[in-house]
Amino acid sequence: MEKKAKEKLWNGKFIFLIVISCITGFGFNMVYTMVVDYSVTHLSATLSVAGLISGIYSIAALMMRPFAGAASDFYNKKKICIISTGVIASTALGYAFAPNIPCMFAVRILHGAAFGVSSTVNIALVSFCIPHDRMAEGLGYYGLGQILASAVGPGMGAAIQEKYGYETLFLIIFALTAVATIGLCFFRYQEPAKEKKPDSFAAMLSPKRIIATDVLMYAVIGSLFSFSNGVVNAFLKTFCESRNIPNYAVFFTVSAIVLFGMRLSIGKIADKKGITGIVNFSLIASFAAMVLLGKSTSLAMLLVAAALKAAGQGGGQVSLQAECIKKAGPERSGVAAGTFYIGADIGQGIGPAISGVIAASFGCEAAFFFTGVLLLAGCVLFNYYQKKQKDIAVENIEASPLSPEGGDTDA
Repeated sequence: MEKKAKEKLWNGKFIFLIVISCITGFGFNMVYTMVVDYSVTHLSATLSVAGLISGIYSIAALMMRPFAGAASDFYNKKKICIISTGVIASTALGYAFAPNIPCMFAVRILHGAAFGVSSTVNIALVSFCIPHDRMAEGLGYYGLGQILASAVGPGMGAAIQEKYGYETLFLIIFALTAVATIGLCFFRYQEPAKEKKPDSFAAMLSPKRIIATDVLMYAVIGSLFSFSNGVVNAFLKTFCESRNIPNYAVFFTVSAIVLFGMRLSIGKIADKKGITGIVNFSLIASFAAMVLLGKSTSLAMLLVAAALKAAGQGGGQVSLQAECIKKAGPERSGVAAGTFYIGADIGQGIGPAISGVIAASFGCEAAFFFTGVLLLAGCVLFNYYQKKQKDIAVENIEASPLSPEGGDTDA
């Protein structure tokens, strides 16, 4: 019965999870741009402390990724989603009523940890509602809700805050996320067969169970796209001001539009043709985007770079993520999703740090060029890995007792 439900992509379960993802995405995007200002104006935090409060979220999410992936492969995904989404809802109340800076730190850590669990397990859960041969297409559509939330959420949050204040904003976010939590309680989902649970909790968290080494290369390549995101987000404003390029924020609008379009189309191609060509195109397009960005002297050049970068990211990340889940198999979808997200988190985090050192010594242009070189090196590494995997597959076929070369040993 479950198999029949999975044969159709646009089934009720898949649509429901897209809606849930969109709701939680709006909640996240309405709050994340407000944390620093709220900490300064309402809790009297210094800018440096406010920055730490903002950044601790990502660290907490990163720390939870591997454990979330392992847990989802051995325990009920629906229950984990309900609990983590409920915790996210409770943190919105924490933001509204946090009386001091230590409490705000605690709320941010709890929010980041819950998000690390929720986003990882949600991908594992939705992968069971997508036909295996349409995984990239399905994950592409699934990500549209997050793109919409990231494009509209920050502006909506700012408008609510300006008109009604921070407390009302946080209460609205709580209400949205609580609705998502209640909805998940009524989500009908048949948990698939799982591996036998390890004898102990420590055994479940062994390295081979929390990191999917067989998809690690795809996570590394995927991290390069996140690395470039971190660099652009950190230095675009400074770079444009140094070059006197006006209206730089349009860069992100163009990126969102192109990314949305790529998510609508690229998955079908990846499912039919494989990921090698798409990832190559994505890495080369991203390389070209970073070089053009470093050379930009006008808004027009900046927007072409934005389109190239979004095309690369939209094609590469969804294809690699889908391939991770396909390669790991349904029983290990959680750890595969967690491994991919770990790469993305690390790339997003270390991108500004490494490029900041380069920018401080040689300027933002050099930081963009350095990122482009990394993407090009990633292209070489990816093709070497794909060729090696193909050679191994051929060797296995030739060594098979049923192959024409090996003969049938049972004959």
